[in-house]
Amino acid sequence: MSWSSPPPPPRAPFDPLQIARDLRDGREVTDAQFERLFPVRLREMSRVHWTPLPIARRVVALLAPTADETMLDVGAGAGKLCLVGALLSAARWVGLELRPALVQAAAVAARQLEVERQVTFTQVDAAAWDWGAVDGVYLYNPFGELLMRADETSLRSVGMLDGAAPYTTRNAYYQQLVDAVAAKAWTLRPGARVVTFHGFGGQWPRCLEQVSTETVATGPLELWVRRGAGGV
Repeated sequence: MSWSSPPPPPRAPFDPLQIARDLRDGREVTDAQFERLFPVRLREMSRVHWTPLPIARRVVALLAPTADETMLDVGAGAGKLCLVGALLSAARWVGLELRPALVQAAAVAARQLEVERQVTFTQVDAAAWDWGAVDGVYLYNPFGELLMRADETSLRSVGMLDGAAPYTTRNAYYQQLVDAVAAKAWTLRPGARVVTFHGFGGQWPRCLEQVSTETVATGPLELWVRRGAGGV
């Protein structure tokens, strides 16, 4: 008589609203569970490019958004941080992303979680956005991909983000974006918070004061606050 292993139990049906309830209630949700919101072809990007859920929760806590505030995610990808932020706070969240496929995926996920009124995903360069209209900013090394080889990133090419572009060209664009973001710090309102995970590629000007730094997962998580006018 031959014995065979019993078939695996059927996979539980995916319920986005249960994911939303679990996150709001502080119950454990894995990255794999959350990322079922996205198309399969985008999930492979998670390990390198998306903020892990435990860190996303911590980012929201550090930004401490209130209902009348707007938070900005620079290089939002498929919108993971904004979606978590909308579930854990009453604030508005804006995600800036250059790839239209990721903007579309983020918008679909927002509808599935029923937070579409709290989030906006826009295909625009971070340097072109008005930072003076927001109360908090999150950056997860948003321009680092420009310095990666094509075989190191799973993201699809968009213009200057094409891994096949000459390194000198990509590096020049990287420096341009880093410098532009550093300059944007001066336009933030006094009291605005900035959280970085793995930095943003440059150094903040004196108008931002570092409040805390934590070592989490694979790198530093830092909180900065905009000082008063003139950087004092």
